[in-house]
Amino acid sequence: MNKELLNQIKEGSESAFEAVFNEYYESLAYFAYKYVGNTQAAEDIVQDIFVKIWANRQTLQIEQSWSAYLYGAVKNACLNQVKSQKIRTEYAAKQHLIIEKHNYISNEIDASDLSVLIDTAVYSLPVERQKIFRMSREEGLKYAEIAERLGISIKTVEAQMGKALQYMRSMLKDFLIIIPGIFLYP
Repeated sequence: MNKELLNQIKEGSESAFEAVFNEYYESLAYFAYKYVGNTQAAEDIVQDIFVKIWANRQTLQIEQSWSAYLYGAVKNACLNQVKSQKIRTEYAAKQHLIIEKHNYISNEIDASDLSVLIDTAVYSLPVERQKIFRMSREEGLKYAEIAERLGISIKTVEAQMGKALQYMRSMLKDFLIIIPGIFLYP
């Protein structure tokens, strides 16, 4: 019976497919519901399984019973959905924390306070590194122009800017969310 139904479905028999669908749909939907806890999501999962079976009917290989095959497919789909939902929930929670932190920081510090913090961090850089940083960020000079003006190599400018930016990011790490990206990134 199992092989016969499978062969009929492979040949495109809608009635054979419908027979399998009608026999298993409700119990599979209930089974899926136990995993996902949502009737619509459970029904969608089961329907997707049957759509895939029909779409791939010509290459379908079922070594065990229909029951084992269908319940296994539904279980895997449910576990994937639960995992995906968990990832989305964790991401949303992280985004919420970032927004809360941003709002807290924004409320706690105004632009003039932030300017003082940035200036303090810049002033704490070694003199030559500070000069290179200011030429790049305040004067808008390219690394080649800075190297030419200071009589040093472009590689030295790049290295000093890399160290300056790393230092600035570490000093202002609690405020990076509200500091313009162009200020602390190459």
